[in-house]
Amino acid sequence: MSETWIYEDELINVESFQLKAFMNKTLKSKNDQQERKASGVAIYRNLNSVADCTPIHFTVHNTRRLQDTGTGDICMTDITINGQSRCILSSVHIHPGVDASHLKMFLFSALIKYSETSLLIDEECHIDKDVPIIVMGDFNADIKRNEKAFGFMKKHFDLNMVPTNYPSTLGNSYQLFIQLLQET
Repeated sequence: MSETWIYEDELINVESFQLKAFMNKTLKSKNDQQERKASGVAIYRNLNSVADCTPIHFTVHNTRRLQDTGTGDICMTDITINGQSRCILSSVHIHPGVDASHLKMFLFSALIKYSETSLLIDEECHIDKDVPIIVMGDFNADIKRNEKAFGFMKKHFDLNMVPTNYPSTLGNSYQLFIQLLQET
């Protein structure tokens, strides 16, 4: 789910679903007076699903730079079946009007662990390039104006844009492979 408008101190229970990941750096509480009201992302797991999902916690060491830009929110889970990782699922909400350089930094900081670039930092880093990454949500970005940002995502993470091509609440999604669970 993207652009949830859920406050951190008022999480919503959904019948037959379990909240697995949540992030809202803009709206911590209903009492907050923020310039932006639309924000927040969440990933819920259907309790009847054979797949499990584990939240992925990541630390951005230069959070001040990201917070200053007010880029958006992202949460991530590792989707597994029978203990085997099937995909990394991310939900993202990017605030309208975000500069392309801030968008790149925001996504790169969250996804660096899954890029070959991380091997330059730590050769011991174990990356399974066969595990698809799906980054979905509301990017609030004009594809033509942000060609460099989307080209960056293709180059460093092999992510392809799958736009909805029509007005929708689905937003734009990135995918590495879409045949996610069809093989199981």
